Amino acid sequence: MVLPFVREIFADAETLPALVRVASHLKEGTGRIRVSGLNPTAKALIASLLRRAVDKPFLLLVQANRVGEDLLPMLRAFCELRGTVDPESVVFLPTRDVLPFQNLSPHPEIQEQRAAALWKIAMGTASIVIVPVAAASLRLHSAEYYSGLARSIRKGDTVDNETLLLHLNAVGYTSVDVVEMPGEYALRGGILDVYSPEAERPVRLELFGDEVESLRRFDPGTQRSSDPVDEALLLPLTETPVNEHLLGAIHARLSGKRITGSEEVIEQAIRSGGATVFPGWEFYAPVAGAQLSIFDLMPHAVVLADEPEQLKDELDRVWGRIEEAHERSEIGNLVKPADLYFPPDELW
Repeated sequence: MVLPFVREIFADAETLPALVRVASHLKEGTGRIRVSGLNPTAKALIASLLRRAVDKPFLLLVQANRVGEDLLPMLRAFCELRGTVDPESVVFLPTRDVLPFQNLSPHPEIQEQRAAALWKIAMGTASIVIVPVAAASLRLHSAEYYSGLARSIRKGDTVDNETLLLHLNAVGYTSVDVVEMPGEYALRGGILDVYSPEAERPVRLELFGDEVESLRRFDPGTQRSSDPVDEALLLPLTETPVNEHLLGAIHARLSGKRITGSEEVIEQAIRSGGATVFPGWEFYAPVAGAQLSIFDLMPHAVVLADEPEQLKDELDRVWGRIEEAHERSEIGNLVKPADLYFPPDELW
């Protein structure tokens, strides 16, 4: 419950002449504007109020993961207090915690956060997206690609177990005997237990043949079913699902040998040639058709750049580290990308 005097403070802030001018500028889309003198809390408050006034998606560019992690709870709190947007629609798209050429894969938690954020962006349910500038420079797939990483299952649906399990394995789920943690699934006869990321509890699908007869949440501690649900949303744990097409593209890039033919021929060639995942393989995944950017996925978003000079310095620093890692790895030629273009409507 929000106390009346708190509501009054927010209402007064929304009528400030400077805020009204900025909101009007953003609505008209007449170019860039700079706002200065704000601390992190004020930035979160102003962003939430502007989002309410402008009624467009917001894309907030920040320096690094730690800045975004600090900003996320404040933004969600202000959105909830003012009733601006659903706090769950405020998402954080982190940058990977390791660099290319380090022979390391990103931390699973980072991969899970990125996958969930990209799915929400693709589905158009993300109202405010916080993204570190290094993450904004990565190549991405289309919205259709990321929206297909999740599965929605309803009571009465017809489900092919083999196809569903192949999908769950591809997007990062692990097969276990007993489901206890997010990202796990267990199949026992006609019962499938799945624990989706961001879900409060796992769900139990009871199948009659190929038909979903019932859906129920259950307690992972006691394994007892509780209240029924009409729908289960199974979010991905990775933005780079493992499949033959992707492995073939990576194999072609690293070996210089292109694999052609039917799906069966490609699959057999990959298996016989030993093409598989390896530490750091996620950084090669864009060769399988990733040509877009975060700005392409959110073409109508208002872009806010937090401390623009620091963003440019951060990009230079990250690129310098990539060059050093590449030099040590002695893998191929490193092509410097074009300068990151971000058209900030609002500069803090």
